[in-house]
Amino acid sequence: MKKLALLLSLSFLILTLDACISKKEIVDVPLKEVYFDDIEIVPEEEPAYNPSRTLINDLIHTKLEVSFDWDSSFLYGKANLTFTPYFYSTSELVLDAKGFQLHEVAIVDALGNKKNLEYCYDNLQITIDLNETFHRTDTYEVFIDYTAMPNKLENSSSRAITDDKGLYFINPDESEKDKPRQVWTQGEPESNSCWFPTIDSPNERTTQEIYITVEKEFKTLSNGELMFQIENSDGTRTDYWKQDLPHAPYLFMLAAGDFAEVEDTWRDIPVHYFVEPEYEDIAKDIYPYTVEMLEFFSTLLNYDYPWDKFHQIVVRDYVSGAMENSGAVVYGEFIQGDKRFLIDNSGEDVVAHEMFHHWFGNLVTTESWANLPLNEAFATYGEYLWREHKYGKDDADHYGFNDLRYYIQMGKNSKKNLIRYDYKHMNDMFDVNTYQKGGRVLHMLRSYVGDDAFFTALNLYLKENEYQAVEVHNLRLAFEKVTGEDLNWFFNQWFLGAGHPNLKIRSNYIDSLKILELNIEQTQEHEDVPHLFKVPTTVQIVNAKGESEIKTIVIDERYHTFNFDYEEAPILVNFDADKSLIAEVDQRFTLEEAAVLYRKGENYRDRYNAINVLKRGSDSLSNQIKKEALQDEFWHIRELAIEGINSLVREDSYGIQQQLTFMALKDPKSDVRAKAIKALTKYYKNETEFSTYHKLIEDSSYVVVAASIKSLYEKDVQEGLKVAKKIEGLKSNLVAIELATIYAEDGAAEHFDFFKTKIKGISGFDSYTLSSLLGDYLESQDVEIIEEALPLLKAEAMKNNVAWWMRIGAVSSIIQLDSRFKAEMKEQGKKASEKIEITQSPTYEKSKRMSEKIQQTLREIKAQEKSENLIQVINVSLNN
Repeated sequence: MKKLALLLSLSFLILTLDACISKKEIVDVPLKEVYFDDIEIVPEEEPAYNPSRTLINDLIHTKLEVSFDWDSSFLYGKANLTFTPYFYSTSELVLDAKGFQLHEVAIVDALGNKKNLEYCYDNLQITIDLNETFHRTDTYEVFIDYTAMPNKLENSSSRAITDDKGLYFINPDESEKDKPRQVWTQGEPESNSCWFPTIDSPNERTTQEIYITVEKEFKTLSNGELMFQIENSDGTRTDYWKQDLPHAPYLFMLAAGDFAEVEDTWRDIPVHYFVEPEYEDIAKDIYPYTVEMLEFFSTLLNYDYPWDKFHQIVVRDYVSGAMENSGAVVYGEFIQGDKRFLIDNSGEDVVAHEMFHHWFGNLVTTESWANLPLNEAFATYGEYLWREHKYGKDDADHYGFNDLRYYIQMGKNSKKNLIRYDYKHMNDMFDVNTYQKGGRVLHMLRSYVGDDAFFTALNLYLKENEYQAVEVHNLRLAFEKVTGEDLNWFFNQWFLGAGHPNLKIRSNYIDSLKILELNIEQTQEHEDVPHLFKVPTTVQIVNAKGESEIKTIVIDERYHTFNFDYEEAPILVNFDADKSLIAEVDQRFTLEEAAVLYRKGENYRDRYNAINVLKRGSDSLSNQIKKEALQDEFWHIRELAIEGINSLVREDSYGIQQQLTFMALKDPKSDVRAKAIKALTKYYKNETEFSTYHKLIEDSSYVVVAASIKSLYEKDVQEGLKVAKKIEGLKSNLVAIELATIYAEDGAAEHFDFFKTKIKGISGFDSYTLSSLLGDYLESQDVEIIEEALPLLKAEAMKNNVAWWMRIGAVSSIIQLDSRFKAEMKEQGKKASEKIEITQSPTYEKSKRMSEKIQQTLREIKAQEKSENLIQVINVSLNN
């Protein structure tokens, strides 16, 4: 499953920081007599241990027949489930089945005859008395006729999964004019038991067949091969999908709706692309390089893609980024857009992530959610491997560095083991440690053992564990078999341990001894993080002649000193030369050292670090390096260099302006063009120069268009507003957000039509931003516009299947309006004359009426809200 990283800066979120504890000498203190009757001793809560599911009955095969009631959003199902006792004899079967109506539970004999069974049901599990004892050499079949009612289930969610009711009806009553009617499923971690009875655990494996009955105009998708389709007399059609390869129940899926289906193949394996009809012509671009990725990963792993097909589909209102269901990947609509949208929003990272899961997660599956990084860390690292192959090491390292920074930023105050059995809820495992840190741990392991050993070990791991459930020690044993080294130290430290080292790096050349002294101190201090890490790494040393060499070291002391012989003082000491460590490194460079680092460093991170130092410099050497960086081969270094050229304005204003104009118009990377446009606002002073903005508003990239309209508005408000009106129709959330920002600042009443149109059509992460900007815009509007806008904000706040943090933008805007009218009431109270009762003031009455109306709206939102975070925010406003 792809987790989409989103950093929100919201004023209502409270961050809890670790307290700083000073360590002082122990001193004698007077003893105090204490009576224990006066003290309430509260025992510390022991962390829960979450084991793998105990296997009693082994689910061998699942056969389902399903149809849908759109009016009630129910699924009507019939399930035939085949079992064998796992080892011990048993006369009882326990199945996961959440929120069902059960109509029949029976055992099926060899001739297909059914005999009803007694059972108990607690709305989560069915406990069935099998009426006889089965042994591990036996197989038996159970039949269940049921109705699934997902919308009646309580919701729990995580950062990666915003809802867990398993089955979703989209626009079932067709009340939303521009939204298609769809039904789809989302099973991870244990939500598929919301629509069919099963043993919903990742260490279970079953083959499957499913009959899906839908309206005849709908396309369907499920796992396996579409065997046949039958037209029914009532205007429906039944599609029969069958998969003979066993996989975990959470990987089952179905989807149905009005989709275009574009066909492709890889080595005779079907590869189909499902999209909404308007995107049929660019379906392959929406899932870019799919066939090339299948070939690349199969070759890299020396293990061919193991499933019978690779189909992909985009659905509306998806509750996760994407999901790697075996052979049938589901994506949220964020991946779908027109050709201009795809220029800046390529879906290849998420395609690579979900595809890599088909080896790591689907073929070899974590036996428990505690071991989830065996799925998600690998899928995250699959993104790195694809970028390295397709675009080179600089691009991959930039991507990996973003993961590292995100982990360090988000994980600083939650020092959790990577593999952890003490989670409170399985959804908690879908976090920055599992994804971003996990991917970086794999990269560090690759760096330590070398490429040949790394990929040989992965191949062994896959072959030894194919179609099985595993824990982290299976991975360790594969690496130990290949390398011959006991790697418990690495796996204990990085997979079974928490945190990362903080390293303070200082070097000193002792001229009298002709020795370079490298001092490294581990400074991490946290009760859940090791006091000492074992850190194998490399150091790049550039001698006085400009010659570079790499030294290999192992840091295994809290304070560690390394000595190297040099006749003259080196001009650069570059710690962690390959930049593979998961660590916070404190190493300081002079401007002169940074210049050497830029020219002699061996990777993207070196040039990144160098430019960040040189940005502060204004000497000729720093300026020369910054000019060189404007033409660096990697786009992100060029982007950084643009940020650092302010000091060059005085010495070469015209030359820099010309360079930036060229980059804005010609640079191949849209992010660089946009950054150059923003930088040009410091140089352009007249309408002739503003013509560049007009050219770039026609750019193929929406990122560039958004930057251009913003810059034009900043330099010429009226011209900016005039051009903004012309581009309101562009199908780009990014441009819409930029226009909303401009209109909120301008505040003219005529802009309300824009907000009304856009807020109804925007979705995903951008809905938060646009709703927030609408609140800012309404701050300066008359009551008539606010009364018309309030239902729009209410609808956004009460959207189904949308994460609370996406809806908080609408809620906060409503609260913002409430604050406005309360403030107006207070101000009117101050201004009221002694002769006129304040309650008789028309302005006061209007503000009071609006405040009451807004408060009622908040109460209505709260009444249906399930998120405690949103309820708390609303309560604060209601209680003020």
